[in-house]
Amino acid sequence: ALTGLAVLVFGLAPQPTRTRQPIELALLGGAVFGAGAATNGGCSLSTLHRLVDGELGMLATLAGFAVGVSALLWALPEGTAMSLAPAASPWLHWPALAPWAGGLLLAWTVWQARALWQLARLRPFATLRSRLLTPAYHLSVSAALMGLAAGLLYATQGAWSYTNFLRTEVLHHFSHATAPSTWHGVLVAGLLAGMVASALERRSVAWRRPARLAGWSRHAGGGALMGLGAALVPGGNDTLLLSGLPTLAMTAFGSYVFMLLGIGAVLWLRRRAHWPVPVVACSPEGC
Repeated sequence: ALTGLAVLVFGLAPQPTRTRQPIELALLGGAVFGAGAATNGGCSLSTLHRLVDGELGMLATLAGFAVGVSALLWALPEGTAMSLAPAASPWLHWPALAPWAGGLLLAWTVWQARALWQLARLRPFATLRSRLLTPAYHLSVSAALMGLAAGLLYATQGAWSYTNFLRTEVLHHFSHATAPSTWHGVLVAGLLAGMVASALERRSVAWRRPARLAGWSRHAGGGALMGLGAALVPGGNDTLLLSGLPTLAMTAFGSYVFMLLGIGAVLWLRRRAHWPVPVVACSPEGC
């Protein structure tokens, strides 16, 4: 909705999303990334969030991620042809339908804003400061904030996520790929700063590490699969959900479905083998 508003009212030309060609490699990347996320016990953003909260095992995940990205350079058979194709924004691809779609999305946004307002009335005596600094936001509020930020950032900056930053940085060191820009690094630093500020405000920082070598290995192995998958797609689940799917690109939809299948397969195998499955603790206010 925010991207459409910027296009229709302010004439913004959104940055295109890059999709992998041939599509079979993108689907494979989605499945591999999903398997890695399930093995690690967390996806792209949750890995960084848990690291900021003091879970040192996520350092192994990030190290494994870098190894997985570099593995793309030798994992594919020699002579395999692959490229990245730009997926144009639907706001530009279907100009005749764009105003109608914008009107429908605007009406839906107003409806959602009304629902959030009714949610806020459940705490009539809460101050604005207490609402902003509450330890946990309602899931709808968190999703809206992420959607608004993504609608602005992906449209104006392209694939700015930290997974794409790591992927580009690793490929630059091991091949002739272009290095990520300084501004890309600044955006990733802003993401990290926001997570650190939230962790300090919630007082959730508690340093801990895997009790056994198997825990470190699980995080490193999961990170390696996530890195290889992110290099193939390209991007992690954050890029697919917040950038790829809104472009309505079939490659993005297919990769996301295969990512879910990869997650489901690993969780099924873990249950069959009676291995513990990570559970996210939730409260009535959110997760």
